[in-house]
Amino acid sequence: MHSQVTTKRGDKGETTALSGDSFPKSHPIMECVGAVDELRAHTALARLRLLDEKPKDYERLADFLLWLLHAYFLIGAACSDPLNKHPEYRKRDIQPSDLAKLEAEQQWLEEQTPLPHSFIVSASNALSGQVDVACTVVRRLERNLVRLKEQVPEFETADLFMFVNRLSDFLYMLARKIEHPTHVTVDYKVLDA
Repeated sequence: MHSQVTTKRGDKGETTALSGDSFPKSHPIMECVGAVDELRAHTALARLRLLDEKPKDYERLADFLLWLLHAYFLIGAACSDPLNKHPEYRKRDIQPSDLAKLEAEQQWLEEQTPLPHSFIVSASNALSGQVDVACTVVRRLERNLVRLKEQVPEFETADLFMFVNRLSDFLYMLARKIEHPTHVTVDYKVLDA
């Protein structure tokens, strides 16, 4: 069988990274790449739902999510080749201007979305819930990046760590904007009902 996607290289539990090196699928490089793939899928789905449901400011939000989807390829490439053995496959790395753009968009969200003075226990609609799932994937990616840095100390991560850390904050605020003002806050009386 000739396939555009099946290589059979992973049939024994290993795969080839962008660096050209083979690793077990459980290696920190593959854990990072997998988390980026999962994040991309959740973000793409959230973007499609934004375009379908058209909440307030949906065009601006969808445009920014499209930008993020492209930034995820930079993150995935950096994780897949942490020693930059094949710079020709890495268009560029996450840089301070990307962080500034992400922070500016988060600041705009915060200006639009006052948070309640209680913990939020749940999203209040399916779209904000989708974005919350993406946020938790970013937090897993962040933990995986730390493990990868521990395994490959030469991996240049300063800008990447800051971007990914801020990305979870941005997604959290995006979920809150989408559901504003119908936040579902913690109510411990529910436990006694």
